[in-house]
Amino acid sequence: MPSTRNLAQAALAGAAVACLTAPPAAAASAGTAPGVHAGSPPAGLNAAPGQGAEALTWRPCATTAKDWPAPEDTKSECALVTVPMDYAKPDGRKIKIAVSRLKAADPAKRRGVLVISPGGPGISNITAPSSYAANGLAPLATDHDLIGFDPRGVGYSDRIDCDEGAFEPPAGASAKAQAKALFDHMAAANKRCTALDPAFARQLTTRNIARDVDTIRAALGETKISFYGVSYGTAVGLNYRSLFDTRVERMWLDSVMPPVMDLAAMDAAVNAVAERNFDGFVTWLAGHDPEYHFGATPQQAREAVFALRDKLTRKPRPAGKGARLDGEWVRSLLGLDATGWATAARDLATARDGGVPRSARPSSGTAPVYGFDDAPLGLNSTQYNGVFCNEGTGGRDFGRLWADAEARRRTYPATGGGIQFGSWCAGWPWPAQPWRPVRGASPLQVSGHVDEATTPYAWAVDTVKAAGGALLTVQDDAHASLAKLPCADKAVAFFRTGRTATGTCPGMQ
Repeated sequence: MPSTRNLAQAALAGAAVACLTAPPAAAASAGTAPGVHAGSPPAGLNAAPGQGAEALTWRPCATTAKDWPAPEDTKSECALVTVPMDYAKPDGRKIKIAVSRLKAADPAKRRGVLVISPGGPGISNITAPSSYAANGLAPLATDHDLIGFDPRGVGYSDRIDCDEGAFEPPAGASAKAQAKALFDHMAAANKRCTALDPAFARQLTTRNIARDVDTIRAALGETKISFYGVSYGTAVGLNYRSLFDTRVERMWLDSVMPPVMDLAAMDAAVNAVAERNFDGFVTWLAGHDPEYHFGATPQQAREAVFALRDKLTRKPRPAGKGARLDGEWVRSLLGLDATGWATAARDLATARDGGVPRSARPSSGTAPVYGFDDAPLGLNSTQYNGVFCNEGTGGRDFGRLWADAEARRRTYPATGGGIQFGSWCAGWPWPAQPWRPVRGASPLQVSGHVDEATTPYAWAVDTVKAAGGALLTVQDDAHASLAKLPCADKAVAFFRTGRTATGTCPGMQ
């Protein structure tokens, strides 16, 4: 399983960026610190006032937003909505949220709006309407306006641009020393990045994103919205429903985040599923012994993989440009789902035989760019960290982080021990203010994927216990696959009729 942020961004966003380098400098607007971007609309694009006192003026995204990342999409429209930076001070500083719309194809059948929040944190969501109009939810584009948005802190919305800087593990260091070096690196980066605009960074929370969604609702002139959330978008949905239950028409959440962001518990849940995946992997590896030569039985394969991990732990090997093959690299490959087994086996065999596997080679990617006048691509690490650290418990104390990792290593000997979510909160300057979902009365449907390691199925079960609603079990290990499956028709029926679904549906094969 990928480690640290690569895990979390692939897991929660469905789009991965291997590393962050400094983006092009953006001109600071009046009253904005260097590195803090306040989006200013291109000519003809009007920002709606807070609470939607005026109707929005829409313009085609493809010609309004520079480098619109979906050039084939000529139908989506874009606008900016003005929202309070701090909802406790509604008359204070304002920020802008970028919104997109794909109008219902058949206005005569229009039922309302469907807000789509497909993932994150840290990534742009604004192209969601055009994306979902082309998958299993496409029928809803006939009778719903599909609404997308870039959450505060990312993409075309106002944000902080701050490069965390490259991290290179100290040569010859133990796993604990490497983890401590990363922790110290993140502490320095968090101190530097939040200092660019502390007031803004403190307001990067899921609850505020949910409040922004309600301001979008008001700007659209709607009394209620339907909502489809995926991965981290499910946390946005749960918060919206907890705050504004009477304004929810219907809500579907797929591949669900846990109802409470306890970062150590999240790591443990991910490790538990990964360990089950490892058991399947060694069985598969034994069946492919003529190709990879790790042993003809699952036990032999297990012992051979562990021997390779132990050897590279004792004597890591350089892999070029600061990368290295070590025990943590081996561990990162052992919890993948079945779609990654062939790649993992190939790379492990390459390392065993003295070569440098592809997964250990440093990325040569180009710098991501941000801003309403730039392409909204790449991970915004300040927003990512803000969401997890302003609300998630844990991650501040290295001693506690390492003790938790050691406990997981004993419980899950193949895949346990990695510090995933909590490692990004080192040095975060504010205490966590956790949120908890509230049981509501509005229609809620949850779908969980029984074998996935990204957002474990147990989180879907816990969410239904905490918030209510119906649970549909998808029989696969694929993250956020519902909209790609035949049973996406259950979601279409739900948004049109309110009919919920329980039981199971076949997943991706």
